[in-house]
Amino acid sequence: PTYTVSRGPYRNEVLAYGLLQAQRSTPVTVPNNLQRPMRVAWLAPAGAVKQNDVVVIFDASEVEKQYEDGRSDRASAESKMRKARSEGDRSSAALGLDLTLAQEELKRAEDVAPTDAAIFSRNQILESSLDRGLLQKRVQTNDAKKMPVERLAAADFALADIERKKAALKVTQAEQSLKSLKVLAPHDGTLVYPLYWRGDGIAIGDTAWPSQTVAELPDLSTLEAKVFVLEGDGGSLAVDRKAVVEIEGQPGLVFEAKVRRVDAVAKTRDRQSPVKYFEVALTLDKSQGAGLKPGQRVRATILIDDLADVVAVPRGALFEKDGRRLVYRFEDGRFRPVEVVVGRCSLGRVVIEKGV
Repeated sequence: PTYTVSRGPYRNEVLAYGLLQAQRSTPVTVPNNLQRPMRVAWLAPAGAVKQNDVVVIFDASEVEKQYEDGRSDRASAESKMRKARSEGDRSSAALGLDLTLAQEELKRAEDVAPTDAAIFSRNQILESSLDRGLLQKRVQTNDAKKMPVERLAAADFALADIERKKAALKVTQAEQSLKSLKVLAPHDGTLVYPLYWRGDGIAIGDTAWPSQTVAELPDLSTLEAKVFVLEGDGGSLAVDRKAVVEIEGQPGLVFEAKVRRVDAVAKTRDRQSPVKYFEVALTLDKSQGAGLKPGQRVRATILIDDLADVVAVPRGALFEKDGRRLVYRFEDGRFRPVEVVVGRCSLGRVVIEKGV
């Protein structure tokens, strides 16, 4: 097979598929007041919503259980506080009574103490002295026990008070969570549910975390097309390249667009597939965006190269030998190798800048 070389136009276009999305959108997030992961019990259907319309309702069973547990723990802690105060008062009263009795006994013993050796025997005087010493020790012991007992009672009361505060905080958090089980739309708009890495959005029964974005209200005036270009086709992609976007399912609905952003690194879209794509954002002509909605599938044709007067050959006509790129030119009845300098290229054609 041969190919007749001639100068002419060279046009390189790549086909890409994707979805419409908004450059700016208002996120609808799980309230921070919930303080815990929540299970989704109800979701509003995607579409038009008004301000303060209910978007998401979370399951209340876990929060109600937390509320009842907190109330029970608070009542138990208050009971412990009363018990600690009562036992502290009782112990202090008992120690005060023992101290008073010991002081009275010591006073009586000192008043009637046998000290006259002419009247009392030596044994009586020694026994009386020992009894007074014992009573003195009792007074000192009861007096020394008073402060530790009061401190112990105060510590028990403080521990019970800490438990009460923890339970009260638990109840307060549960009350706040019960008030935040319904997520409302912040303003009028079109409700959409963004897709996660699995390729699907949030669903009833899923678990959502505080501050997680569960839905969005996109700004329809800033719609753009997010498309994916095969890694092999994306080598010459650049910002401001022209493109044409067609809405799938609506024949004839075509828009002019321009490349706004190209990812620096190609990535896989599916964990099960090694094929990599460049993510490309296409800005639509604002005057043509009426009636479009986020999530609509699109097919984009991106113009990579549009050269007017060049020499281009099929890729199959280009060879590489000893580090040189060659084409075989038919001369004098035979094919002769000619070294060439290659320029722009596509999957099917290569521009020859020098050599033929």
